Amino acid sequence: MDFSFSPAQEALIARAASVAVESLAPRAAGYDESGAYPRESWDDLWRAGFLGMAIPAAHGGLGLDMLSYVAVLEQLAQGCTNATMTLHMHSVVQMYIAALATARQRARFYPEVVEGGKLFGSWGSEPDRRGGANVGGTVIAPDNGHYVIDGAKHFCTMAGAAHRYMIHCAMAGIAGPRNLQLALVPHDHPGLRVTGEWDTLGMRATVSPSVALSACDVPEDALLGRPGESLESGVGLAFGLGYAAIYVGVAQRALDVAVDFCKTQRLAPEPETRAHHPLVQRHVAEMALAIAGARLVLYRAASRWAAADAVQRAVLAAEAKALGTEAALMVTSRAVQVVGGRAAHRRCPLERLFRDARTATLMPPNADRAMEIVGRSALDVPDELLASRHAG
Repeated sequence: MDFSFSPAQEALIARAASVAVESLAPRAAGYDESGAYPRESWDDLWRAGFLGMAIPAAHGGLGLDMLSYVAVLEQLAQGCTNATMTLHMHSVVQMYIAALATARQRARFYPEVVEGGKLFGSWGSEPDRRGGANVGGTVIAPDNGHYVIDGAKHFCTMAGAAHRYMIHCAMAGIAGPRNLQLALVPHDHPGLRVTGEWDTLGMRATVSPSVALSACDVPEDALLGRPGESLESGVGLAFGLGYAAIYVGVAQRALDVAVDFCKTQRLAPEPETRAHHPLVQRHVAEMALAIAGARLVLYRAASRWAAADAVQRAVLAAEAKALGTEAALMVTSRAVQVVGGRAAHRRCPLERLFRDARTATLMPPNADRAMEIVGRSALDVPDELLASRHAG
């Protein structure tokens, strides 16, 4: 397939690359060390228009198609994995709003992003539930014209920093996976309480602790769509596709660091730089091919996204995420090996990229589940989990 970009797309990708180099990369190490929200980077992403890349152009956003979207994420991830991951989470919420919200809701929520530079988080994961985003423990129930949410979430990205949080809930009185109801809760709601810490191997600046929701009442217009409608839309499957784009970006950045090192470093008594060593050349070739393969599958999936139904999107996302995971883990590890002991120093970006890749690739669907989805599709074996969650 031909994945050549139009001049407008090329300009957009170049803008993302510029923001990555000039704004995101210089702050990435500091955010990682402190485990602090990348607020300054969020501001730069807003000024560059990227907080609105999943918002329709009619509402002041960029209205990107999926291929442009993943290409932008790939570039931004080369600057800061954490800022890009939080941007992606926020952007998928905007996709849900585009697909499910009423005109009144869109008129309310979009200006908060486009004009105010606010971010929206998405909290789906629950303790002790398979798949990371399965719900059941967090229940939303009608109560005198309002709705009340009770439950617990973990891996709550941007807890305490985003403006609104999209909570994945089970609607009371409805059985099975079709009970999924999305509700937007403001950041300052008294029913929200952070219950855990966030001191992790990598992805430290996403700040994703556990949160409890207790008697968290919201009006009816905080609900997005009807129960089960979000599953039918297939919007949430964009999470996995965006993760894959970020993994490819991390892998590319790690390869670039290793290549620059090998092209400039000479170890005595060798007369030439390390780039002339056959073993180094093989390592670089294997890394470059892993990235090229993952990118090809990612771009193919993004190109087919608009025409695919929910089950097809699940397979496309799983293919991209599986190969993106493999590429990110292999390339960051191999790059450390090629550079050697210097890569272990905090001042070298490779150790941070290695930690971020190992942490980020655990996000659902994890590698085993992604491979299961792809394998079942190839073998025409029904996947009951996909069928039950995404049937129209």
